[in-house]
Amino acid sequence: MASISLKKKNGSTVDAKIDAEDLQRVLDSGTWFAEWHKDYNSYLVMNYINADNHKEKQSLQSFILEVDPRTPIRHLNGDTLDNRKANLELYNKNSYNDYKELNEETAEVMLMDSHGRNAAKTIIDKADLYRVINNGYPWVYYKVNEKPYAVANTPAGRLYLDRFIMATPEDMIVQHVNLNTLDNRKVNLRNMKASED
Repeated sequence: MASISLKKKNGSTVDAKIDAEDLQRVLDSGTWFAEWHKDYNSYLVMNYINADNHKEKQSLQSFILEVDPRTPIRHLNGDTLDNRKANLELYNKNSYNDYKELNEETAEVMLMDSHGRNAAKTIIDKADLYRVINNGYPWVYYKVNEKPYAVANTPAGRLYLDRFIMATPEDMIVQHVNLNTLDNRKVNLRNMKASED
């Protein structure tokens, strides 16, 4: 692994990870910088390239994978400054949930039913949006004891969105403070022992 130091707009720096084998190619391709990207709610590593007689931005992840700058790529561990090949994956946006930003802090994610139709909505913190919609599986509407939940069906089993957001330990449950099981903002979630009242 290699680390490169990048300037942010305010003059401070952040470090990005790449594979050591890519270091020379990255250094030879011009000046890289860290730019805040609202869709990722994080910094992306960017530089400028010449395209059809004008300058165009490209991301480090698209450069590393040698794909068009518009190709959607996700960072498997959620860290957009980790651009090692093992952490990058091309993905099809159509297989993931639609979402809408409600305000500065909150977003709404559409949940599909078993037929792939939008069936419900769950609200989450905008800070969790990138991780939630790029977890690798679509979130679906699922009822347990007549209560609606957002879940993803994975090879390892059913993953509940509230547990995913709160990184809930196996021996604990998640309480929804306002009793709305589709409100998955952190302010509404609390990890607790199953025996707690």
